[in-house]
Amino acid sequence: MSSPSAAKPAAWSIELIRDIEWKRFEDVCQQFYESKGIRSETTALGPDGGIDIRLFRDDSGKATSIVQGKAWGERFVGVKPVRELLGVMTHEKIVKAFFMTSGKYSDEAKDFAKANRITLIDGEMFLMMINRLPEPARDTLLAFATAGDYRTPSCPSCGVKMRAVKGRGGKADFWGCQRYPVCKQSLGMRGAG
Repeated sequence: MSSPSAAKPAAWSIELIRDIEWKRFEDVCQQFYESKGIRSETTALGPDGGIDIRLFRDDSGKATSIVQGKAWGERFVGVKPVRELLGVMTHEKIVKAFFMTSGKYSDEAKDFAKANRITLIDGEMFLMMINRLPEPARDTLLAFATAGDYRTPSCPSCGVKMRAVKGRGGKADFWGCQRYPVCKQSLGMRGAG
């Protein structure tokens, strides 16, 4: 993992997309839709019910599409989370969904998505979509994505930046909430962390 004080990237790259922490990734996805003129809302912190972003194509107040985002570095997204998104679509009576990841998708996930009106957007495709934006919009999105510490994960419960915690007794290092013991949220570290 890179140091939070490293020089800010001057352009979009797949490495940058994979470096962005989970909450910032979701926010970047939402801002991308806004830059395309699509009204959108992110869900609040905490359990999101499988919806990270709601997209609105009209003024009815009802979302026309939903988005699930996973900032999993280079990891593959398997069929299980994509199947769960279909369950959310059914529950919410939404006919179209997008699943966005910094990584890639398994073949089983791709087949399932294709059969169920779910558009899969992997890290490479998202990079292409960003690079197709007009330069001012692309630069604004880059500034938003890299503002402050964009690599250290945010606590899923309370939203503060987490801290690296050394694992004890042979356990892996992990991210712990800065507010521990008030907030006991923890996250695994990507790769070697």
